Amino acid sequence: MAAGAVALGLTACAPIVDAAHDAGLGYEVDPWVVAHHDDKATFHEGAGDELLNLDATAGLASLEEFQAVGYHHFEATELELHMEYETSVSGESYVSRLFTDMDGYSFDQSHEGGSGETYYLLGDQIKEEIADGKSWVSMPVPDLGLKTDPDASCQLFAVAYMCALVDAWNLTRDNIETVPVQLSRSESGDQHFATAVSYGALSDTGLILREGDLKGFASDEMRDTLVPMHLWVNPDGIITKIEVNGVLKSSSGNQLSMQIGFELTSTSASTDMVPVAAADIPQNDLYRITTQAQLEEFLTKIGSV
Repeated sequence: MAAGAVALGLTACAPIVDAAHDAGLGYEVDPWVVAHHDDKATFHEGAGDELLNLDATAGLASLEEFQAVGYHHFEATELELHMEYETSVSGESYVSRLFTDMDGYSFDQSHEGGSGETYYLLGDQIKEEIADGKSWVSMPVPDLGLKTDPDASCQLFAVAYMCALVDAWNLTRDNIETVPVQLSRSESGDQHFATAVSYGALSDTGLILREGDLKGFASDEMRDTLVPMHLWVNPDGIITKIEVNGVLKSSSGNQLSMQIGFELTSTSASTDMVPVAAADIPQNDLYRITTQAQLEEFLTKIGSV
């Protein structure tokens, strides 16, 4: 997490505040990590609708190969969480890796294009909790069909962050009449949107963890507080980065810091993250999922990691 972030300077129609102004609600929001850009920023009347109507997943589906990262940094008085997903895609083959500061809870997900199976390699702690101590898990999950169903890319772990943040922005627009939007364009055609999402929308899309356990952040006023969001789109209409970040402070002195985002890091697949071949998996260390009930139970458990 970088230091030295700068304020956004957006025109707010719901509480979006910095350290000098709390809008009378007892909450403050400071940027936590904000990327810098050199383009002139100008308010663009249609930018909100353009962002709202952007088909985010279609852009990724147009790429035959790519690498991306999704990240979630979350610090509060009661808890701290740092996790990052790396995903590499080549056609219908993909590999995702979870890195977390919780020892033994990382895992890999692997699918080879054309296969009817998807495999997980689990960390030492998580395998004891959800796979009867087995390191490998196989499940009957075939190709995602990314070309015919671009929205299926939201099932890729890194991309899921992009999808959730776009959903949170749409929820914000549904519940708050006017959301600030600022647009800058570069000479090459790249676009940068500076906007915001509500704390409530982040919670409703599952991006705020254990909201009920966060002291001082459960009020209706808090749900309407806006947190800075940035989005970058290349000339081909592909989202290359989307990020929400902010430090929220309550009147009681509690603080919540968040940095949640997605970034397209390459338009080539990784040479290191290659799908595992079924023949290379030790059968005596393999937990097999064969029924829909088993699959749903496993996905629920691993989704709660």
